[in-house]
Amino acid sequence: MNSTENIAGTWLLQARGTDDEHQSELFERYGKNSRGILTITPDGWLNAVVCRGDRAALPGNPAWHSDAPDADRLAAFDSYVSYAGRCRIENGQLITNVEFALNPNWVGGEQVRDIELLPDGSLRLNVTRHWANGKKVSVWVDWRRT
Repeated sequence: MNSTENIAGTWLLQARGTDDEHQSELFERYGKNSRGILTITPDGWLNAVVCRGDRAALPGNPAWHSDAPDADRLAAFDSYVSYAGRCRIENGQLITNVEFALNPNWVGGEQVRDIELLPDGSLRLNVTRHWANGKKVSVWVDWRRT
């Protein structure tokens, strides 16, 4: 697996996990029935989305979100993550130069994931982060090709 061409395609979220059993809050954010899609193009573009499978509809005008109460909009934001940009594989890692993201702080930065093809053909992306409390936690997402 030495190029994005080898993993190009559309992948659907299959499972999520962590090495820290105390991270239930992290997993509750996206729910027990998370949904997601990962698209990687042969020419090196990536688009990733993960969200709760049971997201509540926003009240108010269904065609627009601006009249929904702030708390409802925050809940929608907190139950959805997405980013997109040019990607490459280096040293067993999938690195995305973020050009678009729900979180504007990610734009201009990189999202780095360890990458592994599992025996069943699934793609596992793993990220390890150091939290503000000094704890180091790894989180993985498994994707299955459509």
